[in-house]
Amino acid sequence: MSILNVKNLAVWAMAGTLAIGGAVAMAAGPKARELQREAEKRESKAAEKERKDNKKDHPEVWDAIKNLREAREKILKSDNEKERYKTPALAAIDRTINELEALMARD
Repeated sequence: MSILNVKNLAVWAMAGTLAIGGAVAMAAGPKARELQREAEKRESKAAEKERKDNKKDHPEVWDAIKNLREAREKILKSDNEKERYKTPALAAIDRTINELEALMARD
């Protein structure tokens, strides 16, 4: 069998598989498709939650976020800090935390 015939056979086999798979998917009724979509949503939410909860990948970054949150609370509760320094410091900490969390969410 020549290489061209093998390639053609592979292409036709994939096309047949897709056609049969599509026909089977189309054969499912509206209720089955709805159940499938709900299952996919649940799986997607579970994967998203697992990714958010997984802080093992970048422990130093997550420690930094934790420390920034603690520093924010200390500054917020502090009576020693002047308001003109407190407000911009809190804003800078909030921006930094948001950027780090966004960075970790993309990972």
